[in-house]
Amino acid sequence: MSLVQSDAEPQLLRIDDLAHLSGVASRTIRFYNTQGLLPAPMMRGRVAYYNQEHMLVLGIVRELKEQQNLPLEVIKQLLEIRAQQGDVQMNLALKQRLLRTLTGGAQQVRLSKDELIQQAGVTGEEIDELVSQGLLFPTEVEDEVQFSGDDVLLLDLYQSLKQFGLPIALPALIRFQLRQLVRSEIASCEQYVLPQWRESGLPLEQQTEQFEKILTLTDTLISVMHRKLLYQV
Repeated sequence: MSLVQSDAEPQLLRIDDLAHLSGVASRTIRFYNTQGLLPAPMMRGRVAYYNQEHMLVLGIVRELKEQQNLPLEVIKQLLEIRAQQGDVQMNLALKQRLLRTLTGGAQQVRLSKDELIQQAGVTGEEIDELVSQGLLFPTEVEDEVQFSGDDVLLLDLYQSLKQFGLPIALPALIRFQLRQLVRSEIASCEQYVLPQWRESGLPLEQQTEQFEKILTLTDTLISVMHRKLLYQV
């Protein structure tokens, strides 16, 4: 394996060495180079060298491509965000995209109770029990109770947890804890964010955009901390 090491630079690798360590074929690395997915290699004479940043980017590309099934064009956009604004902003952009994909049009979907029963494959009694526990979120439209696509998604999540042997008491507990957290979030926004908006005269549309970004930040924070704390128990 051909490595280059100097006092001023980290370990450098030729393309075949990078391919060996990353598990990505040399021809694929060259293709990623032509598509602008990778930072430009460092040239020494006619030889191109790569470093740990290239290894990291290849790992990100592989994960987004294989685990998230994202096209290379979208991956390139996310990597550009990472290069300009850092990992946090890239992860936020990814999370926003995944949430849009997961719940896209969910609020526009309106189902009656009978339609929800048919689509989700559950009984009316099960739906009534979940509604009573605050685990589904129906709305009343013209004297008719209707459910959204989010309720369909929640039912699917509850059924998946049940298949692993977890009781509905777990989502109920999570809901209770999140309710307390939401109250704290609202109080914080009212104390710190709203005064800034009022003082600056921020238009309602921009307030909505900022609030969505705050939601994505807190949602990501909750997700990461939840995972970290879970593995510490």
